[in-house]
Amino acid sequence: MNSLVYSKDYEKIEKIKESMDIYDVDVLVLRLPENVLYLSGYWPFFGVSYLVFPRDGEPCIIPHQGEEEYAEKSWIKDVRPYGWETIDRMGNYLEESMKIISLVMEDRGLNKPGVRIGIEASAEFIAATFNRREAWGIGQPTLEHLRRTFDSAALVDFTDVLYELRSVKTQKEIEILRIVNELTDIGLNAFHEKIAAGLTEAEVAGYVEHVITARGTGYKGIERCIVTAFVMSGERTSNAFKMFNVHTNKILSQGDPVLIELNVCADGYWSDVTRVYTVGSPSSEIRTALESVLEAQQEAISIIRDGVAASQVNNAAFDVLRKRGYGEFIKHRIGHGIGVHLHEPIPAIHSASKHHLYERMVHSVEPAVYIPNKFGIRIEDIVQVGRQRAELLTHYARIV
Repeated sequence: MNSLVYSKDYEKIEKIKESMDIYDVDVLVLRLPENVLYLSGYWPFFGVSYLVFPRDGEPCIIPHQGEEEYAEKSWIKDVRPYGWETIDRMGNYLEESMKIISLVMEDRGLNKPGVRIGIEASAEFIAATFNRREAWGIGQPTLEHLRRTFDSAALVDFTDVLYELRSVKTQKEIEILRIVNELTDIGLNAFHEKIAAGLTEAEVAGYVEHVITARGTGYKGIERCIVTAFVMSGERTSNAFKMFNVHTNKILSQGDPVLIELNVCADGYWSDVTRVYTVGSPSSEIRTALESVLEAQQEAISIIRDGVAASQVNNAAFDVLRKRGYGEFIKHRIGHGIGVHLHEPIPAIHSASKHHLYERMVHSVEPAVYIPNKFGIRIEDIVQVGRQRAELLTHYARIV
């Protein structure tokens, strides 16, 4: 059974073409895996596969040679793989890819003066791929090759338009995200059951990653599943506010708070959650902090609805934490968008955000407090914005 991502999303295609009309763009030429996935359902491994998506006419996927078995599962039927290196010659991927793109443009009647081509000219924050170990981005060499190849065309930066489009999910995307978050709940259950005195942070993290990878591959049609579980314990949890969390060989002890930052990706769509449980019963100080952070999260979620200001949601959580005496221990905003990128730029749930929340946006809600040299508490869940209220997509116990 093919993954749900490969099927045609008519709602999304209509949105894309409406935006192309508004910005007078004749064709999109995309290469970032998150955007190729977003439009075609094919999730590239490296970032050297292209999607040519005309406003009128049939789109075409140009996958890196070897990836065509995945590209051919897409609803897009024109698939033209390319390569650039053989045992006899070392080629240039830009030169070879531009040849194929030119042929596709010619076939679609778009290789002509004045055509307006939407490209990813300003994307610098790039989603991870299944490959994880390395990826290609869009740099000056790519932009120069596009300019030279289509020297009579107008190149239009479509990056911000794509971010806007990606911020509001289609019904199909909501279905995929439900599945991703079911896998996340499986991982949280594994974390809850595994933590015990005598294990290391790394052992717990490895176990959670194993469980989700093993169960997630093939789950409800999911083809590819990747997981990063970062586990921190004891005083180390007070540093979990940083942009990165790192597990070590530190051994868990009775009474330790144990924090997991869990990122699950299924066929290119992400989830991002955090829990803090304890080895044995929590101290009264930790229990009070847990209950305060949970109250802050619940207060923020209670006001989420179509049209509300993102800053209002953020400040609702902050107000609770300040009233509970934790104001000086707040270190970050309470949320971000999520979808084909772990951290979608829209919406930003921040006190200074200018964004508003709209129905079918999906984002995290993650209030937290970090008390130096003691502990950190963060409770993070994924919600879908509804017309009148938010719907939680992650369900596993927040306090145990």
